[in-house]
This record gives sequence, C-alpha cells and structure tokens, in this order.
Amino acid sequence: MLREGSPVYLRFDDSSGDRMLQAGIIAAMAPDRWTIDFETREPLLKLGDERLIYYHEIKKFVQRPVQIEERSEEGPLSRVVMKLTGDASSAETRQEYRVSAIDAGLAATLDTEQNCAIEDISISGVGVICRRNHSIGKPLDVTLRYENNEFSGRMVVQYGRALGVERTRYGLRGVFEAGDGSPLRSGLTRMALAVHRQNLQRFAGAA
Repeated sequence: MLREGSPVYLRFDDSSGDRMLQAGIIAAMAPDRWTIDFETREPLLKLGDERLIYYHEIKKFVQRPVQIEERSEEGPLSRVVMKLTGDASSAETRQEYRVSAIDAGLAATLDTEQNCAIEDISISGVGVICRRNHSIGKPLDVTLRYENNEFSGRMVVQYGRALGVERTRYGLRGVFEAGDGSPLRSGLTRMALAVHRQNLQRFAGAA
C-alpha cells in the first residue's frame, strides 16, 4: 500500500524521445496532493508542468497524471508538491524506462575508448559521455564492467548531444535477437536493477 516513505518515479522525456524515471520518496500525502522529495540536481520543474508519476500498487506498476504546484529546496533534497489530476492506470512498458546512474560510478568501453561515464541505464540501453565522435545509427562494440565482471555486445547510437569541447552524450541501445541470452543483455538487466536499488536506498536515507 502506498504511504509516506514509499518510492515513486517521475517521468522525463529526453531529446531522443526516450523515457527516463527519476526516483523520489513520498514525504506527505493528502487526498488530492502528494509531496515528493527528489535530489536537487534533477531536471528543473516548472510550476504548472503536467507530468506522469509511477509507482507500485498491489503488485502492479501504474502511472498517474500530476501537475506541479510547488517546488522548494529542503537541505540536500528538492521537495515538490504535486496535484493529482487523474486516476492511476497500468504502465506495462516499465522495463524500457531508464534510471539515473550518475552516482553509481559506472563506466563503459565503446570500441577502444575506455572509461566512458554511464549517466543512466535500462535493461535495453545506456546513456554515456565520451570524447570521440560517433554518428547516429553507428554500431559499436560495447563492454560494461560491474562487480569485477564484464558484459560485452553490440549497441547502436540512437542520438548524440554535444556537452562542450571534446565531450558528447550518447544514447545507446543494445542489439539483441529475440530470446537471446547475450552477456550484454544480462549485464544491463543486472546493473539497472542494482542502480535502481541504490537510488532508493540513498533517497530513503536522505529523506
């Protein structure tokens, strides 16, 4: 049952059209409004913004429309008051959502470029920061490292965004055959779930 202290996830859409969920913790609940704590570095929200919030409800993952009413800084957290503007409905595509990996210290090797910082991850792809230039649609040999294990496979560049001199953020999606048990797919799943748990533990400790 959803209550104060329960985890929720606010949806953001990046420039590639991919969906990303940012984890937060419910600080207070009213019949038509929730107060949620997020990390201060999360993308800025504007008052009046209409968003979708996601959460688990009786063994189901659901989405619900909300409107941003207030936003303030509370110590290390960003506190947001949201008005509930509709009923909850099923969110069956949750496996494609990404989680922030900024604090996880994860890195990938793209072709021969090592130590590309992973900023977000899902079971199907990653967002990374690299120095080399890669064209959209280019296939890359990618190796992920996690807990002394390596997970390698092919990924395709979906989008790129320059961040400054010699720094570009790329969105990569894994190339998988139906039903294959590739090391890369296994690694993405394992790492995405681990980062998800770490984020929740950190938010819970900061709340």
